[in-house]
Amino acid sequence: MKESVKKYFGWGATIVITGAVTLLIFFCIYKFGALIAGVKKLAGILMPVIVGIVIAYVLSPLYNWLRHRILRLLHKTFRWHSRKAVRCASVLAMIVTFAGAGALLCGLLALIIPQIVMSITSFATTLPSNMMHLSQSLQKLLANNPELEQNAMSLYAQGVGFVEEWIQDSLTPSMQDAMGYISVGVMSTVTFFKNFLIGIIVAVYLLAGKERFLRQMTRCIYALFDVHWGNIIMDYARYTNQVFTGFISGKLLDSFIIFIISVVGLNIMNMPYAMLVSVIIGVTNIIPFFGPFIGAIPSFIIILINSPVQSLYFLIFVLALQQFDGNILGPKILGNSTGLPSFWVLFAILLFGGLFGFAGMLVGVPVFAVLTHIFEDVIHRRLHNRKLPTEAGDYAWLDHIDDDGKPVRRRPKQPEEEQNKQEAAAEEEQKEQTEQEAAVAAASKTDTEQEDGE
Repeated sequence: MKESVKKYFGWGATIVITGAVTLLIFFCIYKFGALIAGVKKLAGILMPVIVGIVIAYVLSPLYNWLRHRILRLLHKTFRWHSRKAVRCASVLAMIVTFAGAGALLCGLLALIIPQIVMSITSFATTLPSNMMHLSQSLQKLLANNPELEQNAMSLYAQGVGFVEEWIQDSLTPSMQDAMGYISVGVMSTVTFFKNFLIGIIVAVYLLAGKERFLRQMTRCIYALFDVHWGNIIMDYARYTNQVFTGFISGKLLDSFIIFIISVVGLNIMNMPYAMLVSVIIGVTNIIPFFGPFIGAIPSFIIILINSPVQSLYFLIFVLALQQFDGNILGPKILGNSTGLPSFWVLFAILLFGGLFGFAGMLVGVPVFAVLTHIFEDVIHRRLHNRKLPTEAGDYAWLDHIDDDGKPVRRRPKQPEEEQNKQEAAAEEEQKEQTEQEAAVAAASKTDTEQEDGE
């Protein structure tokens, strides 16, 4: 009686849990817009903490390395083996880490920002004359083809007219709202710096108490789950850390090298707005797959307005640079840090980019790699528990699995041409066999008739 009650109770609990999960999934799909809006609002509230976590995560390898080195130095030099040595090493490593990162960031900004401002100012100042020069170049280029010149100039005139109409009808009336846009921009800038400064403080606390936070999280995991699932969750956490560390650090280093190569190459080629274009290429190169195209299009347009001929040289340079990055530099630095095929990389960028914008395009690939690894691990464990083959190759041309758990394969279909050849050969062989049988039968009949005549 107790066993039957327990069995029915288990069935009921399973039905209730399944129904609750189904309703939750339906609610998430039906209210997906509100769910995303809520997530974004929560992310906006917790943005200083998120920024602090990102800063701490990026600086953690450097901090750990410095802390270990300083601690060894204190042990060897001063014979310190107490908590005092650990605290001193942590403080010194923290100071050196943030001072070095701040100096590097300030140096890069001091080097890049004036060049970018100069490039933007020059671009805005010379835009009218460059547009006129581009129009004259088109006229000279199409001088030998009057019909094509007329069509091109008609399109150019329509474009100019559209811009003028937009300035008169849209831009000028909206100038009265410029102060509102400026105030919004100022507030966004102030909010960004506020989040960044608070994020630095959060990062300091996270790095200082990293071991304590990890111990507390591990303790909570084993308190909420049994030992088996606790070990699995810890394995997933270590794999996630490995994927994100390898991908983020490798991608940042790769993009920085591409930026340096772009600066040197464009200056050697005497390209206009070399620093501005190099920053665009370096920043967009962080995005996998689509990054080179996203950075090349606006850079090409900027150079095209100044010099159509140099814009063609720029396309050749970018193509060679991206081939070098995709085939030589990227694999050397990143290796196969995510383990995702190209199709799933594209899928992850489109999915997370559509949901979370630019940030989703940055972290979509490692997040999807972790989710794929967890899914593959779950499938592997379930097949292993059922004593079924776990490798995907074992299911090639599968017809069914027998009672012993062994795959039974069906014969693969041959290509149509090969199948037709085999059928024609079989028909020819059958025809020859029929002719031989007919010849043997005729010879036997002749022999019989001769015997009867005798």
